[in-house]
Amino acid sequence: MNFIKTTMGLLPYKQRCFNINEAHLDDEVMTSCFRVLYTHFNKLGINWGPAFSSLIGIVRNDGYLSWANNLCIYILKEDEERFKDELWAIVADGFEVIRYERRGLYYLRKDKQYIKIFILRKIASNVRHTGGSDFIFEQYLQDTTKWEFRGMMLNVPSELDEYLTFQYGNWVVPIQYKNKQVVRIFTHLSQRLQDLLPSNVYYKWMIAHRQKDFKRFKVLCEKNGKVLPDNVELTYVKQRKHEKVLTVGVYDLIHKGHAELFRRAKGLGDYLVVAVQDGGWVNKYKDTKLLNSTEDRCLMVQSIRYVDEVVVYTDVDELVKNIDFDIFVTGPDQIHAGFQRAMKWCEENGKEHLVLGRTDGVSSSELKAKISSKTNSK
Repeated sequence: MNFIKTTMGLLPYKQRCFNINEAHLDDEVMTSCFRVLYTHFNKLGINWGPAFSSLIGIVRNDGYLSWANNLCIYILKEDEERFKDELWAIVADGFEVIRYERRGLYYLRKDKQYIKIFILRKIASNVRHTGGSDFIFEQYLQDTTKWEFRGMMLNVPSELDEYLTFQYGNWVVPIQYKNKQVVRIFTHLSQRLQDLLPSNVYYKWMIAHRQKDFKRFKVLCEKNGKVLPDNVELTYVKQRKHEKVLTVGVYDLIHKGHAELFRRAKGLGDYLVVAVQDGGWVNKYKDTKLLNSTEDRCLMVQSIRYVDEVVVYTDVDELVKNIDFDIFVTGPDQIHAGFQRAMKWCEENGKEHLVLGRTDGVSSSELKAKISSKTNSK
């Protein structure tokens, strides 16, 4: 038995090879499966959509390509943890996790239909990578429009023709893909090899292959006048140990949502640093009045068993420059200008940024409103 580490615990699954011979895409059944995933992904409120051959089939054929044997979906690396937590509910809806590849690829199956979930990770300011042979410019993921497909409104690049022409050439004309036996055998052996390799060997093997893929992508960019930045970094596909996680907040009224955040953040690494915002700064620049001093808030945060270290900060964009960490965890509403600058710094300096969803049914602002309401009613 294998396990996917989520912030809600270890999700068990049985690692298998993707059997091309048994994979057959049924239009009606796949659409039914797609609708279920559509509901789950939309609930998360993340950036996601159809990818690669599935995107072509949807926009060109209003269906799936005749030779396709799976559905391809992309999500962004910073949303992966929320997706992993949602996997519990997806499995409860009848899907199986049949395979996970360390580069960032999940295989799901339901009713004999196969779905690949590609995790797109930034390797430069304007380029994302699947961890495999595919590279995508950030603009095609962020500048999107809605495309109606069988009652589902899906994200597709606003410059759809430009993107598909760049990636595939004359994408309007169908091609006949032949799934040759030699390809099936090679795919099976490659997957088996990846599963058996120890991590220190696996990541070296991955880097060597991805460098070849990137050279092909670079040639494609040169032919199409696309400019690549100088700081492209493929070495993220390497084994990491002893990761430090950083998260920040005011933490004036400690509640179960904070404890859950710290538990989930700690699960992403080995050492959790929680930065508590200075009270003087909050009272000066924010439209709120704190109930507890900086010292008291630090003490309360430090008392939670998942927290290894507490620091005090004023500006989040300065904090990230002056503290040692590997992963920066934020909530979905931490998006003001300071956080945008902090995220940009993380991107430019090889730090991961992940967004964790908030615990339903509880928030500091709601607690303060309840306290105020009960106080004023007396």
